[in-house]
Amino acid sequence: MASRRPVAVLHEHPSWSRSLLARLAERDVEVVPIDVGDPGAAARALAGGRSFDRWLNRVNAMPSDGRPPSVVAATGHLLLALELRGERVVNGHRVWAIGGSKAAQVELFRRAGLAAPDGVAVNEPAAIPAAADEVGYPLLVKPNVGGSGAGILRFDDAGELAVALAAGAIDLGVDRTGLVQRVVEPADGLVHRIEMLGHDPFYATDQVTRAGMFNYCAADGCGVEAIDVVPPEDDVVGEARAVMTAAGADVAGLEYLVDGDGRRVYIDFNPYSNVLAGRDDELGFDPLDRYIDHVLR
Repeated sequence: MASRRPVAVLHEHPSWSRSLLARLAERDVEVVPIDVGDPGAAARALAGGRSFDRWLNRVNAMPSDGRPPSVVAATGHLLLALELRGERVVNGHRVWAIGGSKAAQVELFRRAGLAAPDGVAVNEPAAIPAAADEVGYPLLVKPNVGGSGAGILRFDDAGELAVALAAGAIDLGVDRTGLVQRVVEPADGLVHRIEMLGHDPFYATDQVTRAGMFNYCAADGCGVEAIDVVPPEDDVVGEARAVMTAAGADVAGLEYLVDGDGRRVYIDFNPYSNVLAGRDDELGFDPLDRYIDHVLR
C-alpha cells in the first residue's frame, strides 16, 4: 500500500519506531522521520516546501525519561499548527492533548458512559488535603501530566499524606497540576488493556498488578514478555468504540480495572498505540502490517 506522497512520522523514541519505519520502507512507503527531540527538525520539514500525504503522530503526550519536558509542549504547538494549516494528522492535537491529561481522561470516560475513579484535580500541593477529604482514603496522588507511572504515590490515611507533604515528597510534574484519585482495588489482580485501530479492536492484554507499581507499559523495551495476550471481549470493544468516538481518536489504547462489584473502571487513555512486537503467533496476525494498513487507509 504505497502512498503517492511521503508520510511524515513524528516520533520521540527511535527504538520505539525503528521497526515501524523499517516496515514502511519495505512496503515502498516514502517516509520522513521527524524526531521531536530535535528542536529544528519539524521546522525544517515545514519550511522545506515538501508535501506530505499525512503526518503520523507517534509522540507520547506524557513526559518520558531522558528528554526535556519542553518536548511535550513543543509537540502540542506543532500539532495545532499542522491542523491550522489543514494537514492530515493521525491522532491530532485534540486527542493527543486528552492523552496528556489524567483529569481530561476521566471526563472522556464519563462522556462515553463509562466508570472512572472518583477524583479531584489540584493545581498545587497545598490543595491536596482538602481534595483527599473529598475523595476519601485510600487514594492516589498523581501528576496530571505524568507518564510511565512517574510521580504516583499511594496514601492510606491522612497521616501518611501529611508526612509526605511536610517532607516536600509530592511532585506534581511538569505543569504543577495533579489529580487526587480514589484507589480502585482490582478484584482479579489484573490491569486489562485494549488497543483500538479506529473502531476495530487491535488486540487485548492482561498484566498482573504489583504493589506500588503504576507503570504497565506495553511498548517494546517495557517488559512485554510479562503481558498475556487475550481475546478482546465484545462488550469491552463496544465501550472502547464509544471512547474512540468521544475522543476523535484514530488509534489508542485503554486500560481498565475490574472492581469488587464487577464494574470495569477505566484508568488510562493512551493515543500513542503500542504495536506489540514479537507476538505474531499469539495475536494471529502481523501487528505492524495491520497498524500500517489502518493509518494509511
